[in-house]
Amino acid sequence: MNREDIIEIVKPVIEDRDCFLWGVEILRGKRRPTVRIYIESDKGANIDDCENISKDLNYELALEESFVEDYILEVSTGVDRKIFYIEQLDEFLGENFKVKLRQAQDNIKNFEGFISDHSEENFTIDCKSGSHVIRFSDTELCRLNPSFDDILRMGENYGR
Repeated sequence: MNREDIIEIVKPVIEDRDCFLWGVEILRGKRRPTVRIYIESDKGANIDDCENISKDLNYELALEESFVEDYILEVSTGVDRKIFYIEQLDEFLGENFKVKLRQAQDNIKNFEGFISDHSEENFTIDCKSGSHVIRFSDTELCRLNPSFDDILRMGENYGR
């Protein structure tokens, strides 16, 4: 089963719980793969949402004939948000990110800084070494890197 097939199956289940699909990762393990589903909600997804969606997905995926492979299912949300699509940067402009490239650009493979802009294919990250324009498709990882103050503020927003 490929990523697009998984998205087609899980998206309606997640939406039934008033959340939306943020992204899907398939990680190859030694014994069996891990299917990691990232969710979000307009009101802020929490651990209860992850637990309920995980239960629903375990049932739904077990019924899916094309999903015969033994797997580990994880449902996650969190402050160190991984970016799956460049459009997801819209709400995080000005935020601190860690970016890892598949291959070095200007002899640099890892960047940490603030995303200041993006287009359909590229984004700009402002680091101590200067501003760098990076093609999103060249990234291995693009992850929000929140500060402790950001984490506390997010907890307040979720009523914790």
